[in-house]
Amino acid sequence: MDRHIIISLNSESKGTESARQNLTVSGKVTDSTGAPLPGVTIVVKSTTNGIITDFEGKYSLTGVPGDATLVFSFVGMKPQEISVAGKSSVNVMMEEESIGIEEVVAVGYGTMKKSDLTGSAVSANIEAFRESANVSILQSLQGSVPGVQIGQTNQAGEEASISIRGVNTISGNTSPLIVVDGIIYNGRIADLNPSDIQSVDILKDASSKAIYGAQAANGVIIITTKGGKIAQKPTISYSGSVSMQTPTVKARLLNRDEVLQKIRDVNYRKAYLAPDYTQSDSEWDFSKSELLPELQNGIEKGTDFDWWDAVTSPGYIQDHLLSVSGGSELTTYYFSGGHTEQKGFVINDNYKRTSLRINIETKITNWLTVGANTFGSFTDFSGDYPTIDGLARATSPLVSPKDENGEFIVNPLGDSQVNIFLDAQSIDRDLKNRISGIFYGIIKIPKIDGLTYRINYSNNLNWFSTANSNEYSAGLTGAASKIYASRLDVMLDNILNYEKQLNDHGIKATLVSGYSNSEYDRTYASGENIPNLNLSYNSLEQAIIQEISSDAWKETAIYQMGRINYNYKNRYLATATIRRDGFSGFAKKNKFALFPSFGLGWVLSDEPFFKIPKIDYIKLRASYGQNGNQTSRYSSLARISADDGSKYVYGDGASTSLGQSVASLANNNLSWEKTAGVNSGIDFGILGNRISGNIEYYKTITTDLLWNMSLPEMTGFSKITTNLGKIANSGFEFSIKTKLVKSQNFSWDFDVNFSTNKNKIISLLGDDNNGDGKEDDLIASGLFIGKSLGAVYNYEIDGIWQLDDDILTGYYPGTYRIVDQEVNGEADGVISADNDRKILGRTEPAYRFGIQNTLKYKDFTLRFFINSIQGGKDGYLGANHPSGVANTSGTAQNSNWYTFYDYWSPSNPNGKYPIMWEQAKITPQKYYSRNFVRLQDISLAYQLNQSFAKKIGVDGAKIYLSGKNILTITQWDGWDPETGQGIQNTDAFPVMKTYTLGIEISF
Repeated sequence: MDRHIIISLNSESKGTESARQNLTVSGKVTDSTGAPLPGVTIVVKSTTNGIITDFEGKYSLTGVPGDATLVFSFVGMKPQEISVAGKSSVNVMMEEESIGIEEVVAVGYGTMKKSDLTGSAVSANIEAFRESANVSILQSLQGSVPGVQIGQTNQAGEEASISIRGVNTISGNTSPLIVVDGIIYNGRIADLNPSDIQSVDILKDASSKAIYGAQAANGVIIITTKGGKIAQKPTISYSGSVSMQTPTVKARLLNRDEVLQKIRDVNYRKAYLAPDYTQSDSEWDFSKSELLPELQNGIEKGTDFDWWDAVTSPGYIQDHLLSVSGGSELTTYYFSGGHTEQKGFVINDNYKRTSLRINIETKITNWLTVGANTFGSFTDFSGDYPTIDGLARATSPLVSPKDENGEFIVNPLGDSQVNIFLDAQSIDRDLKNRISGIFYGIIKIPKIDGLTYRINYSNNLNWFSTANSNEYSAGLTGAASKIYASRLDVMLDNILNYEKQLNDHGIKATLVSGYSNSEYDRTYASGENIPNLNLSYNSLEQAIIQEISSDAWKETAIYQMGRINYNYKNRYLATATIRRDGFSGFAKKNKFALFPSFGLGWVLSDEPFFKIPKIDYIKLRASYGQNGNQTSRYSSLARISADDGSKYVYGDGASTSLGQSVASLANNNLSWEKTAGVNSGIDFGILGNRISGNIEYYKTITTDLLWNMSLPEMTGFSKITTNLGKIANSGFEFSIKTKLVKSQNFSWDFDVNFSTNKNKIISLLGDDNNGDGKEDDLIASGLFIGKSLGAVYNYEIDGIWQLDDDILTGYYPGTYRIVDQEVNGEADGVISADNDRKILGRTEPAYRFGIQNTLKYKDFTLRFFINSIQGGKDGYLGANHPSGVANTSGTAQNSNWYTFYDYWSPSNPNGKYPIMWEQAKITPQKYYSRNFVRLQDISLAYQLNQSFAKKIGVDGAKIYLSGKNILTITQWDGWDPETGQGIQNTDAFPVMKTYTLGIEISF
């Protein structure tokens, strides 16, 4: 594509007089179709004098010397340098850059152009999800970045789970490292206001992650917050939205008719006539069942109370942010204040977040710049909400929560279950707060061009306060508790950067030396049997039964890192990194470890011999690196724990005493878990860069796995932390961005990402106790040599036993029929754990994909995103009752668990789920495919026409409608196939469908 520059001259004079004068230069910046480009940065070269284009792509820059050069830059476009030459009007048409190779990516302790990368580092397209109701920025990454798995958030303020390129450990830390504004962040990402975040970059391969060494085995997420811009007038911006949420799964408890039918089915041998038990016995009535008296009374009274409707309602989210940003030639600033409230669909599931941020940077002298990024996050989770399990166990449509006088009944079922409405009225306070400050200075070293020294100091304080009291707890005697905890993280980084271009040779080097220190303190007090709860949790000394505990810890880490990037003609690229980490938690001789990496890149399309039509850009790259995973802080030491008062006997032995004992052995050889990996990739752009993307393959091997090994009781110890075994991860990823249509008034971008991941256990303990020449599996821990960490090992199910079947002893009609696996070519007729369990598959998906569409017509933008996983299975409904509930006929009748609906009965022999009250000899899990395709995000936005915006006195405005989790196509019965939460996950909540109306406006 040719670059076109249109220059208009106000004067024919080109002499030295005009070159000495300061001019006001104005113009318009457009893309290749002639559409205006807002947000383009124009700076007078070698100065801080600059401006950005408005919504019509126009600019006007004062104080420009007549002989100056203007630099035009915009993300995704090739930068341009235009000589003013005494002219007062300069119009520029920007040319798109191949796959955004000039795009700057945060790579840790600095940034790099995408074109210089040799490893796998990617910038997330968070702008495509700005209109979605995302309380956490992680929700903007869900399904949109290949190789990055983000779990659904189903409760108010919930933190999403994260994994990058699979799991590299069996018991160590599995979470990626989070870095915010250059500093490691140990808090909840959900506490960061998404509107304050400028960019999110992900380091995925071992080479890119090696700069963070010991903490980066699971990947690195780098978050950069917003700041002001040089020479930008103060801009006041407001963004606000309101959202309504409803469950995507039509979950509910049983109604009266369904409960009565369930009771008949529980008693089918008495309530129906033999032999097929489908015809009712007229002599049977409900009084002959094992019902609680309260339920029996409810049948007689005709009670039909909808508990589900009473405790649930549409949830909502409201979000507001007010910010001020700008800058002079020396100082930039960004101030913001935000407030978010989220109410879940169950009563008392609440979340409130108030956030404050101040980011400021100022140039003190030509050689010294200082800055501070500070923020506070104050969150409130207060409220005692019922779980789905609690709703099922403590309710029934046959009873009402209130008596005839309108007063709440303490135990509606007449058992130990307290009325959930009374529990909801209990005092429950849950506050989590954070104040963080990052302070830095940048010094340009004199007389050495390109050499800078930066010092970062951060101080992050978290404090947590929870307290509750409930007069109906502890057997209705009353209970209360109070917890206070705090954590302080301090970090200091010394960073030396050198960047130099010598003819065709480019060098960028970084040296880092730093340390981190974390301290934690917690105090807990509780009491039961409290005579007077008028003072709530502030009267714990009145409790008859009291408990007090406290704990604290401290850990320290130090590190040094060196990295060098070299390029020749921007065509041949090389990167090398070495990192040394020290951590206090390891044994004395193993406290330090080295993590090296290197990478190579070749821009093949820049070679003179490369002349393939339609291919604009091809870069080949390969890398190798090592990372570590550190243990918990005291793992190498012998640890003492307090016992339960049953181990120590004194005197005549008539009673036992409290005491302490060594629970775990010391391990003086405990070492780092190490992950080594290779990554290869191709970046490309074709058809005038209308199609661009990358393809990658990776493989990692993790050795010296951290493992809490159980010890025989005869040793007197329960466990020891040790290193053992080896696991491998491998996968394939690709991402393609296409510009299907691009004209002045209409454009259509179509992006696709795809990823696979497969892990395998290579070795574990190395034992061969049965002498078969193969290493033994750790069956009790679910670990199998040669199989995935998520291997599904269980009984194979072949339908449900029917009334006329020849049923094995210990099984009943309606229970699962288990396949009698062949051993040495024949089945033994006995179902046993040793012979009849097998590998049925794995929980991890075979592959994932995401599809993003962006259509723009004039001032309207329509986006929709499809997320999917395919392959993988998970299990639920081994027994058709909540986990932990005895499967008896009485329990089955009294529980209101909604999943009983499609259970087996003589009149429903093809029921999907087993009988709910018969306890078979062995009750296996039933596994189902997790496949799904979900319309995850859709939005329609209108950007106010610039000319009209000016008439009403604003710089710009946007209004939008959006939806989230609108449609899911799946065979999965349960809360969410993506996270594998089935309908028997009693502590889970359904995925929420969200509709949002929002506005953004700036002055």
